[in-house]
Amino acid sequence: MDLDRLEALKCIYERSDDKIIVCDKKLFIIWKNKTELPERLNIENMKVARNTCITLPIAEVTVCRYDVDGLRLTMRITPIFNEGFTEYYLIQCFDELEMDRMAMQSMLKDRIRNDLECVRFETGSMLNMLNHKQEEQSGLSYEEYLALDKRLRGRLINILSSTSNYEEVSIYLGENIKSEYLFMSAVLDDLADRIKIRAERQGYDFSCEVRSMVHILMNRSRFEAAVSNLVVNAFMYNHKPKKKCVIELSANSENVVLTVTDNGDGISEDKLELLQKPFDYYSDEDLNESLGLTVARLYCMHFGGTLEIESELGIYTKVKMIFRSPDKGIGRDFRQYLPPINSSLDSTGCILGKCFGYFEDNDNEI
Repeated sequence: MDLDRLEALKCIYERSDDKIIVCDKKLFIIWKNKTELPERLNIENMKVARNTCITLPIAEVTVCRYDVDGLRLTMRITPIFNEGFTEYYLIQCFDELEMDRMAMQSMLKDRIRNDLECVRFETGSMLNMLNHKQEEQSGLSYEEYLALDKRLRGRLINILSSTSNYEEVSIYLGENIKSEYLFMSAVLDDLADRIKIRAERQGYDFSCEVRSMVHILMNRSRFEAAVSNLVVNAFMYNHKPKKKCVIELSANSENVVLTVTDNGDGISEDKLELLQKPFDYYSDEDLNESLGLTVARLYCMHFGGTLEIESELGIYTKVKMIFRSPDKGIGRDFRQYLPPINSSLDSTGCILGKCFGYFEDNDNEI
């Protein structure tokens, strides 16, 4: 092998996060940049299909699965030629988590492309409505004007909340999340106050009970967006005359548990199974169906937690965000509040606006 090429590859990939193997035309490993990669390659374990192994020489870029002794990788093999003959192969390896992330990114991009068409349609529809009503508006009664205004605001809020959730998911997929130790209990109390102002004006029975002081590694903005989505879901999928939602935060020596419980429509077993997997369930009629639950699940995954859903059709739904308790507990008599940064147009404000309308920091609806 050309030593200059090998040195160039080492220079490019030695400190890269990508997992790289360089091997000769017989798949003998010459160099790799990660110790967890296999010491040798068994061609019988490199399959392009369930029962089909790769064959040498490889003339074009090929993707295969490598599965041996519990090590499961997806490999992208690129042949490198010298004077028309295969000299060696450059193999990029991806583990299961990386493949899942890329699959989610691909699905997100597909959904964004599809939903952009919905956004364009909704925007065009609103413009047509305004043009159609332009000459009539001077003669509209006050009630007719309010009805038109409500329709326009509803469509705009749906688009903004959808955009906000796509932004949330993109942040998780890009892993651009700042983590710091904060009082989750204080952050939740502040968020609950913002929700309660909006909920009460809708006749929504909302309450929050902080049973434990929790100081934990978290991200305030992402946490607020995740919890807000759960509250909004509890409101949207509840067609009972008296809607009720309760948030509870508790902790013990093992777990921190945040529970959002509603008295709403409940979820059927079939739908509940689909909702366990991000992006597997959504409706073509809704710009952001299932994305709210995905945001909450991604928050749990990022901070080492889990999301559990319990429901009985027509009676209730209970969603739990469960995290491991931090090593050091905080006494119940100690509480620290950080001044909240509230804006009707921030991520959380957009999500809450979907159900409750928009509010300035002085609590005046806009």
